Amino acid sequence: MGFLENFEKGLERIVNGAFTKTFKSELQPIEIAAAIRAEMDSKASVLSRDRVLAPNTYTVSLSLPDFKRMQPLGDSLITELTDLTTKHAAKQGFQFGAALAIRLIEDGGLNLGQVVVRSTSEKHEIEWMPCLDVSGKRFVLRQGETTVGRDATADIQIDDTGLSRVHFAVAWDGRGASVRDMRSTNGTKVSGRPISETGITADTVISAGRNDFTFRLIAKTVPAGSASAIEGANG
Repeated sequence: MGFLENFEKGLERIVNGAFTKTFKSELQPIEIAAAIRAEMDSKASVLSRDRVLAPNTYTVSLSLPDFKRMQPLGDSLITELTDLTTKHAAKQGFQFGAALAIRLIEDGGLNLGQVVVRSTSEKHEIEWMPCLDVSGKRFVLRQGETTVGRDATADIQIDDTGLSRVHFAVAWDGRGASVRDMRSTNGTKVSGRPISETGITADTVISAGRNDFTFRLIAKTVPAGSASAIEGANG
C-alpha cells in the first residue's frame, strides 16, 4: 500500500469519518501529504553512496479558508503527517539530521486550494503527546487527569454498556502516567490484572467494559519559540 493510501486510512481513523464531510470540495489533507513528499524528494541530497540526507523541517502554507478547516484536526493531523512522512523517507532511504517536524501556517496571499511547502534542516525539542487508542480511534490526553466512561460527563465518552458512567481515569504529568479505577462496577484491568491504581508506560493495555484501551506516547517535535504545529502566520 502506497504513501497516500496509508495516509487516507490513517486520517480516516483519527477523525472518525469526519474527513469526507469536512473536506468535501476543498483542499484535501491528502494533498498536503503529497506536497510534503514532493518537497522531500526534490530537496534530498546525496552525501555518499549509503547516505541521502533530507530536510527535517517542513512548513506548509495554506490559504486562510483552507487553514481554518485544518485547525480542528490539530495535533492528530500533524502526528499522522509526521508518521507517514517518516515512513516515506525510510522507503526512499532518506535520513534526517535531526527530528522531523511539520507545521501548518496561514498565508493570505494564497488562493483556495493552493499549498506551498518550504523545507529546512533545524534542531527541535521533542515533547511526548499521550493518547489512548481504542477501536480504531485515537484520543489525545490532556495534562492532568482524563476520565473515560459511557456518560457524557466523562472526558472521553465510549458507547459501551460494560463501562460505568465514569469508569477510569488516566493521569499525565508531562513525564509519567498512571491509571485509576473510578469505583467502576465491572472493574479495570491493566495487562490482564485488576487494579485500583497503577503506573503505566507506552503500549500498556487497559481493559474496561468490552474494550481494550492502549496507552501511547507519540513524539511531537516543537521548534524553539513555537507554541503549536498549526499556527497563524502572525502567531
